[in-house]
Amino acid sequence: MLRGSGSGRGSSHPPLWKALSSLTAAAALALALVVPANAATVLARGKGVEVTQEHLDEAFVNLRATLAAQGRNVAEQQRTTVERQLVEKLVLTQLLLSKATDEDRKNAAAKVAKLIEKQKAEAKSEARFEAQVRAAGMSPETFQKQLEERAVCEEVLDRDLRPVLGITDEKVRSFYDQNPKEFRRPERVRLKQIVLSTRAPSGGVLSESEREEKRLLAEKLEGRLKKGDDLTALAREFSDDPVGRDRGGEYVFPVNRMVPELETAISKLPTNQISGVITTPYALHLVQVLERLPGELTPFEEVRDAIKSRLELEATQVQLPEYQKKLFEEAKVEFLKKP
Repeated sequence: MLRGSGSGRGSSHPPLWKALSSLTAAAALALALVVPANAATVLARGKGVEVTQEHLDEAFVNLRATLAAQGRNVAEQQRTTVERQLVEKLVLTQLLLSKATDEDRKNAAAKVAKLIEKQKAEAKSEARFEAQVRAAGMSPETFQKQLEERAVCEEVLDRDLRPVLGITDEKVRSFYDQNPKEFRRPERVRLKQIVLSTRAPSGGVLSESEREEKRLLAEKLEGRLKKGDDLTALAREFSDDPVGRDRGGEYVFPVNRMVPELETAISKLPTNQISGVITTPYALHLVQVLERLPGELTPFEEVRDAIKSRLELEATQVQLPEYQKKLFEEAKVEFLKKP
């Protein structure tokens, strides 16, 4: 559920942290860091670092829960290798967190707050957002803590590695020029619409009476539009999609990538004409096509940051093993017992 791009200190650069683990974010950021050691079996120890069997067990449970939500699992014959990798990631996570400055933590907290706010808006309600998080095998509290740790680690990596990655503006432009197919936009349609969801905040289907209420509202709005009421104003007032509502109902959709019922209706709708009520499995729509846009090459300025993030990720994957080795040596990390 995480993404972002940008450039410069304090901007969002998820690729640096993604390079930490080929397992999952949940595995690398397991919340076992606060478990007291006591008489627990210590698997790795160094200056300011201690990873115990309890840490590993919780990390492995988090990993399995995340994979299960994706319909995947850890094969038993791979468990030893996966656990060894998890221990290394837990050590690295602790080391990165210990290097974090107050500024790192402040920047990370701001990014996480913004990201969660965005995801709640996309989920359309806090209840649905929490349901989506739980479906991924985490509680909302665990999810937020993992995001916070991930963001802090990202800030440290940003500070330590970015200056040596060597991703110049010239390299970014060269990649764009040499890979035009990757940046070609498909045909698109720009439109305005009112969306009346027929799904509950939890994602389930509304009751028959609730769907009928939505249908009556859609027909009422259709009548108002035929009398000349402004679609933008009605979208801001009635649309159930918070993202579209904030934009006065305006969207740009790629052709052939919408739900079939909406795709068919829009393909037959003349420009500037307002449709009747369009029914899809998820909502009722009232649509006005504003413009049909041809396929074209995306301007460089629009993809520059995304290209830079991609190249930085690739460069980070090259730099990270040596960086991790250096951190382990400086902290005199010892792996005391195989998991």
